Amino acid sequence: MPTTTEAYVARQGSLKLEKVHYADLDANEVLVDITAASICHTDVKAAEGVFHMKPPMIIGHEAAGYVKEIGSAVSYVTPGDAVVLAFAWCGECRRCMSGKQPYCDEMRALNFGGSTRADGTVAVKGADGGGLNGQFFGQSSMSRVAMVRENCCVKVDGTREELRLFASLGCGIQTGAGAMLNVAKPAVGSSIAIFGGGAVGLSAMLAAKLTSPACLVLVDNSQTKLDMIPRELLEGVHAVNSSNKSSEDLAAELRALTPRGAGMDFAMDGVGHEAVLLAAHLCLDKLGTALIVGGSPTAKISAAIEGHLVKGLTTRGMHQGDSVPRVMLPRLIQLWKDGKFPFDKLLTMYKFEELHKALDEMHQGQVIKPVLVL
Repeated sequence: MPTTTEAYVARQGSLKLEKVHYADLDANEVLVDITAASICHTDVKAAEGVFHMKPPMIIGHEAAGYVKEIGSAVSYVTPGDAVVLAFAWCGECRRCMSGKQPYCDEMRALNFGGSTRADGTVAVKGADGGGLNGQFFGQSSMSRVAMVRENCCVKVDGTREELRLFASLGCGIQTGAGAMLNVAKPAVGSSIAIFGGGAVGLSAMLAAKLTSPACLVLVDNSQTKLDMIPRELLEGVHAVNSSNKSSEDLAAELRALTPRGAGMDFAMDGVGHEAVLLAAHLCLDKLGTALIVGGSPTAKISAAIEGHLVKGLTTRGMHQGDSVPRVMLPRLIQLWKDGKFPFDKLLTMYKFEELHKALDEMHQGQVIKPVLVL
C-alpha cells in the first residue's frame, strides 16, 4: 500500500519537515521505521544543491531502524529486523561480485538516480503532488519512514538504544575506520598522520589506535575542534593545530614527531583541500602512503612527481574506506561492544524535530556528529 509520512525535504533555499507520499514498493525495495538518523556534511552539500543529487529531495544517508514492509523479491530482511542503512550496490556487476561494493558499476544510478525508477514510475511525491528525488544513497533516510533499496540494509543485533547509536555508522564512520582497517592495514609500530578532526578523521584515529602505532597524530586547523574531542580519545595521540602553517612547515613538524624523524608511513587526508593534500605527501617516509578520503570537486594533487619516484610513495584514493557494509558494520559494532572502538563518544543526540538546532551547533563546532532520534 502507498505510505504517507514526514521527511526532511530540501527545496530551493529551504530545508524542512514535510509530508511525503511513497508509492507501492518496487520488488527490491524496503520500508524502514527509522529510529535515528545521523547528519553528515554530505547531506548539507546536497541540500544546498552542490552534490550529485539535487533538490527537491529527501536528505539523509546514515540511519537505522526496523523493517516495516518488504517488496516481493526481497530475501535478505523480513519485517521486524533491525537494520543499519548504508550505500546501495547492485550485487551483480564484476565489482560487487568480487567483494568491492564501494566501486559498484551502478553506484551513481542506485545512489543518486533521483525520483524516477527504471520503469518510469515516481517513487516519492511531496504534499503538492510533485515528484521528489528520493533514495539518496539508496535510502533518503532522514524520515520517519524511509523507502530504501534492499542492498542498503545491514542486519544487526542490539537494543533500540544501541540501534540509535549504530545509525551513525553507515557512511562517515565506516569510511574513516575502513581507511585504516581495510586499506592501510598498518603494521605494528607504524607512524600515522590523520588530517581532519571531524567524524571521518576521528573514526580513522580510533581505528588506527587498534594497530599499536609508534606515532599517531591528529591534525586540524581549529583549536576549538581539537578541544572538543573527549580527552580519553586522544590518549596516545599527538594533537596538532595546523592553523597559519604552510604545507612545508606542517610536514616538517609532523616528521619530527616520528621515530628518528623519518616521517609517516601513512598520512590520511580527510579534508580534501590542496594544502592538506600537499602536507600529507610531504610528511611521508620512504614507501609511505597518502590516503585520500576527503572529497572536493576542484582540489588537485600538487605533490612533485620526483618525490614520489625517489621515495617510492603511493597515493591511494578510496570510497567508503573500501568497506563492504554487511561485513564492516558488524565488525565495528563488535569492536564497540568489546570496548575497543568508542565511536559513541563522538555522538550528540537531538530530537528528530531539532534538525536546524543540530545543524547550527555542528556548524559552530560545538558537536562532532549529530544524531536525530525518533
